[in-house]
Amino acid sequence: MSPSGTHPIQRMRPALGTFVEISAAGRPPDQLIAAIDRAFADIARVEQLMSFHRPESDIGRINRSHGAIEIHPWTARVLRLALRLAQTSAHGFNPTVGGELVARGRLPDPATAFIASGYADDIRLEGTRLQRLRPVLITLDGIAKGWAVDRAIARLKACGVSDAVVNAGGDWRCFGTPRVIRLDSNAGCIALGQLTNGACATSAAGRNAQDFPAQLIAGSEPVRYGQWTVIARYAWLADALTKVAAATANDEAPEVIRQLGGQLLDPTAPPPPILLDDI
Repeated sequence: MSPSGTHPIQRMRPALGTFVEISAAGRPPDQLIAAIDRAFADIARVEQLMSFHRPESDIGRINRSHGAIEIHPWTARVLRLALRLAQTSAHGFNPTVGGELVARGRLPDPATAFIASGYADDIRLEGTRLQRLRPVLITLDGIAKGWAVDRAIARLKACGVSDAVVNAGGDWRCFGTPRVIRLDSNAGCIALGQLTNGACATSAAGRNAQDFPAQLIAGSEPVRYGQWTVIARYAWLADALTKVAAATANDEAPEVIRQLGGQLLDPTAPPPPILLDDI
């Protein structure tokens, strides 16, 4: 039972290439169900706008464009966040690697000319008007899922929900009741602190391509195999910073992630459990 004294309501639906679970409490049941439905509607809208797999999405239209086009304000917002992080992370996070992923068979061929990867400067974004300066293929797969989680959280708060968690296949954000952070390690699943108002994301890359079909790319090369878990205030940032961590040397990654606004968790050397609140 939540601190407000109401039982949480949970719903799960397929979305964002995974299963998304929303748990909410703090309002009468009918209001919770309505709030959860609205949160799922926002998630579906993000997927419609930003999926590389949908030719009619904003990303699909951008990648086929030959001049400036208008995009949805949400897409513009996520692209602006992605381009800014690309610059501040020295392109450890890079939203222009879609061509490399297409060439490797990880993303569908958009049936247009493209280059393997580029840089943030290859994209001109003014308000909601975007133009590619070179034929890079934009993919927001490393950030959009987290932003969809953030949108769902914002919708739940706007509906008066006082306690909730939105989990999109391991990328999650919560507020209200503390949630335990669980990490997989060679020793099994371990608990590492609690999160009361923040987000957590995990990305992994296997030794073999089939171990991680999405494949993480740093520059134009796959990253080394491993697992990276990051906590941050927002799910979009935690999601994106796992890619930066994967592209950074192990001894440098914790400080790099800290400077960019997150915290890299190490399942092999856990510190004593602590309460991570309002990070």
